[in-house]
Amino acid sequence: MHDKMAERTDISDMVVVADHQTEGRGMDKNRWESEKGKNLLFSIALKVNFLEAENQFKISQAVSVAIVETLSQFIDSQKIFIKWPNDIYVGDKKLAGMLIQNTIEGRMMGTTIIGIGLNVNQIEFSKDIPNPISLKQISGKDYDLENLFNLLINNIKSSVESLRLKENQIEINEKYILKAYRYHQWADYLYKNKVKSMIINGFDCYGRLILEDQSGEEIICDVKELQFFPPSCRQGSEADV
Repeated sequence: MHDKMAERTDISDMVVVADHQTEGRGMDKNRWESEKGKNLLFSIALKVNFLEAENQFKISQAVSVAIVETLSQFIDSQKIFIKWPNDIYVGDKKLAGMLIQNTIEGRMMGTTIIGIGLNVNQIEFSKDIPNPISLKQISGKDYDLENLFNLLINNIKSSVESLRLKENQIEINEKYILKAYRYHQWADYLYKNKVKSMIINGFDCYGRLILEDQSGEEIICDVKELQFFPPSCRQGSEADV
């Protein structure tokens, strides 16, 4: 999600909402499409100067957990997962995505800008979007966007603010791992231009993914070094990134 907030200096607690998007920006080359008035598209800026710069991944964890806990009030929580680093999945389909951009002030963080797209009432998507799903497709119900938006904002702010305490950081990390997509499950990934069957064993302190291949070798990946494959995808077909 792209906006002009990063160009301002005093933006803490600012929220920007969009009615629809046709060229939403995500991580790397990912894009987000949204039908007018059907979904939630917003960015929020929060002051996080209580976190050291090396702890940026904790923000992704806190926001992801907050979204999962909010959505669990509306749909079966057992079906909701966090696809590393911060996509929200229901089963093997993408319900929400986010782009988090941070400013650094010395060895501490400054402001985090969290852009979120959540599929809510839309039921038809472009064939160019590989695996979308919406709340309405899951439950068959229409949702009040304003009510859902207010719940999300309050829970996200509370979750990020809770990172001030070490014990809360530990709790959020545990909740994140509990909801991690494909955690401790063998699956195919594209790594160094080769498809490898690997298992996710955890995350390091920088938020990098820790995997193990079938030979027992540990592999640590940053976001741009690995691509997830859908369960039905085989070598040579398009990856879900």
